[in-house]
Amino acid sequence: MGDFEAEERETKELVERFKSMIDSGTSVFFDSEELEIIIDELMRQMDVQMASEAIEYAIRLYPSDSFFRILRAKKMMLQMEFDKAEEELDSIETTFPPTPELYMERVMLARITGQHTDAFRLLNKALKLDEEDPEVHFLLAYEYLKNKDVDNALKHSIFALREDKAFDEQLFGFSFLLEENKQYEDGIAFYEKLTEEFPLFPGCWFGLGLSYSWNKEYDKAIDAYQYVLSIDEKTSTAHYNMANCYFELNNYEQALSHYQQAYEQDPEDFNSLTCIGDCYANQKNFEEALSYYRKALSLNPTQGDALLGLASVLKDQGHTGDARAAIESAFAHNPQSFMLLFEVLSYYDEEQQKNKLQEFFTTTLKQVENKEDFYRYFVQFCCENELY
Repeated sequence: MGDFEAEERETKELVERFKSMIDSGTSVFFDSEELEIIIDELMRQMDVQMASEAIEYAIRLYPSDSFFRILRAKKMMLQMEFDKAEEELDSIETTFPPTPELYMERVMLARITGQHTDAFRLLNKALKLDEEDPEVHFLLAYEYLKNKDVDNALKHSIFALREDKAFDEQLFGFSFLLEENKQYEDGIAFYEKLTEEFPLFPGCWFGLGLSYSWNKEYDKAIDAYQYVLSIDEKTSTAHYNMANCYFELNNYEQALSHYQQAYEQDPEDFNSLTCIGDCYANQKNFEEALSYYRKALSLNPTQGDALLGLASVLKDQGHTGDARAAIESAFAHNPQSFMLLFEVLSYYDEEQQKNKLQEFFTTTLKQVENKEDFYRYFVQFCCENELY
């Protein structure tokens, strides 16, 4: 058995031992490192209730250790209890000596809530406490990248990745930032340097591929994804992203090939099924297109792109009634996105659209539990998209 398998088995045994203790109401000793592993695994599994039990047990067992109090704040953030998380962090700061984890968690809370905070000040405090902590360097890299300081972002990223290659899997967060800020040239420069430094890290090549795609340099993006597949040929996302590039180049045969390989590696991949349908639709093979759109909707009835693809093909073939029936069935059986709510109106005559909007809105509203949030997000969506 390899090291990874042995570690995975030990983690599973620890979690099961903790759960047995909770179920039996007995008391079992765990050292702080074991509890940290247990909590981390429960949080990874999104078992928030049992993670809460483990965190509170750890706090009782090790009351002088601020780390478990910080994990309590982290758990509150996962539960979207942001005010409580901030209060907990305030309490920690006044009760315990400062730690890098405390300052990093304050930065993460500010990012999630959109609150203004001087992230550089907090992270530099953390860095003074532990100059070798790769997580502090990784968070600093994000802040520098956000400020378009690619050189400093690279310096801290390279340090973090050299210390812990697991950060390669977290580079997607940088890609989201670069896309949101339309920093396409920055992204290319950033990831080109990282791929030179870490040629066997797939996350670096993924980031480079995405940056090239946003800059419409699809051939270069394809080359980047080929590097990912040379590292791990079973990476379905690389096939999917590569297929997207071929689709943009109108090379539907190659796009089909890679979408199909992505789907073969992940039979639950409804996005690839939808894209296969799009390829067939663009090749005027409408029978196959309809088949794949329906397969995608059978896996995910709220896949809006598949529904629109299905409706579009039916309408183009003169089956407008069938297109509308598919739309109405989708809204009747599952809550759909706000974007889709407005997009489907084009399948109705202008005089019908207002009534259909009200009908679909009411149908969706009946299916959601938290109606207050539904109204709030709907109004927010309308304002952001100028749908006054």
